[in-house]
Amino acid sequence: MRKLLFGFASMIVLLPSATAADLTIAITNITEATGKVRWVVFDSEANYQSDANPVHSASSRVNGEGMKFTLHELPAGQYAIKLYHDANDNGELDSNMLGIPTEGYGFSNNAGRFGPPSFEDAAVALEDDLAIEIRVR
Repeated sequence: MRKLLFGFASMIVLLPSATAADLTIAITNITEATGKVRWVVFDSEANYQSDANPVHSASSRVNGEGMKFTLHELPAGQYAIKLYHDANDNGELDSNMLGIPTEGYGFSNNAGRFGPPSFEDAAVALEDDLAIEIRVR
């Protein structure tokens, strides 16, 4: 019985993950080659709305008008990405006195024409490897 269980467990470990996929994100329309792009990836509406518990967060130094990165082996599901171009590298999205951002920002699906989009509007479905583009505005 022990050999049978060990053999079954070994087969499970060797099976390729049918529910894991890569998400490649291309960021375009970066207007200044300064600072960093700071980005976060969420897998639920609650976390997206509260900016808590991202699946992944990082910053990448800007070195041109665009950049690309890939998140590997993400579980299948819905994901929404928020990003901003921290041109002066002060760690925050700068805005004017009215609260309108003065640095570039973007969301997955290029959602949110008039303010931050909902999770539903920004979410992309990841089942197989997927490449998306987020245009900084």
